[in-house]
Amino acid sequence: MYPLIKLKINIKEDIKNAKGFLSKGGVWLDWFLPDNLKYVSSKKFTQKERENIIDEYTKHIHTLHKKKIEEGVAKISKQWDAKQKRFYIICDKLFKKHIWPKGKYIGYASIYNMYPRIIRDKTFFFSYNTEHKYNPLATIAHEMLHFIFFDFIHKKYGLKETSMIKGESKKYLWQVSEVFNNVIETWGPYNRIFKTSGKPYPGTERMFVKMKNDWKKLNDVDILLDKWLK
Repeated sequence: MYPLIKLKINIKEDIKNAKGFLSKGGVWLDWFLPDNLKYVSSKKFTQKERENIIDEYTKHIHTLHKKKIEEGVAKISKQWDAKQKRFYIICDKLFKKHIWPKGKYIGYASIYNMYPRIIRDKTFFFSYNTEHKYNPLATIAHEMLHFIFFDFIHKKYGLKETSMIKGESKKYLWQVSEVFNNVIETWGPYNRIFKTSGKPYPGTERMFVKMKNDWKKLNDVDILLDKWLK
């Protein structure tokens, strides 16, 4: 049984999404914010003032571009419907018919530039703009890979998203999960569906090169992840 994804518009969820990045600050916030909102990170604002700005900006943009957002989500929903069967077949092959975890599987349209996922709820964010540099379909597929990846490693290794790997940094498991996705995004059968670049996050480039070579040689998720997670 494959997940049925619902793509929705929810201003409150997008505000919550933005406030999450606001609390992270630094480069994450810089990547997340559109250029005309980067001023909100200035130290002249209190945290409460920043949150108020985020509230008003999110509501304003969602209202201003309401029709465009609705049209974008409708178009992306149709595009996903046309590709989802091929995606799930690829995932069956990749994860050896691992059963998808139960959850809501809701995607929320966002006006911002980064698209997090909440593993426990099976919810995520995506750009409503079909012309965005981060293709919405590729984003949806990327987050869906995360959901099945973390369920797979929980069943196989007893690892959770927040788990620590002995001898590795706090970010190690997150880095492995992202690099794994990037590697799969360059894999022929997957890449033919979504035309993704598989560009790694800054700081994970060396891991990406090694894991990509591993995947090319091994082409087996069990052996690959044993190497990186055992």
